[in-house]
Amino acid sequence: MQYFYSTGEMEKNLAGEGYSPASGSWVTGEKIIFGLIMIPGGTKSDPHSHPNEQFSIVLGGQMRVTIEGETQVLSKGNISYRPANAIHSAEVISDEDYIFVTAKDTAWGIQGTPAGSATSGIQRKDDQIPFYYDTAKMENKLAGEGYSTANGAWVTGERLIFGDITIPAGTKADPHRHPNEQMIFVRNGSVDMTIEGESQRVKAGDIIHVPANAVHSAVTVGDDDYKFITAKDTSWGIQGTPA
Repeated sequence: MQYFYSTGEMEKNLAGEGYSPASGSWVTGEKIIFGLIMIPGGTKSDPHSHPNEQFSIVLGGQMRVTIEGETQVLSKGNISYRPANAIHSAEVISDEDYIFVTAKDTAWGIQGTPAGSATSGIQRKDDQIPFYYDTAKMENKLAGEGYSTANGAWVTGERLIFGDITIPAGTKADPHRHPNEQMIFVRNGSVDMTIEGESQRVKAGDIIHVPANAVHSAVTVGDDDYKFITAKDTSWGIQGTPA
């Protein structure tokens, strides 16, 4: 099983054929599709939907996003949430490309379906979580209590947990596991990571796939904090268990 991927070496594919010029690279696990996607500056994604839940976080560029009629301008550090079947669209309002990390559950593939003239695809629930988040304003919490200094902010949907996590330079995450699958995108720093006995030094731009119950650990390298975007399925929480 492959655990480590470099997005710089992965094949780029269209991610919204028929409604969007979005393209990028992604990894498909048992329960999570996870990837790095780009939409060119000055372009847009027409209204569409998909039967799987989706989270995204902005790494670069600026975009006006509409989800079920609710519109917001997103920039670096903003998280957006699309419930399954929610109709959504987007327009890149910056000259620079809009770059984001995204996660979907595997109830459907990476592609959506054009929505035509429809504007709504879901019934809003009383306990519906918000569509938009600013990580700079979210509460930071420990994400690996008892085995790691990892801390950050995350959002829990119906099928996925999605967050922005930091492990400070000079620290580590001791061997641990969790019953849910995990995907990681490294956005800053470097660590020596071991998954089920296979070790690799990972760096910015890499994707890591941690299967459910796989024992894994990480040791930071250098003076930079290790910062990563992560997604887990909701069969378990954000915390793991020391191995």
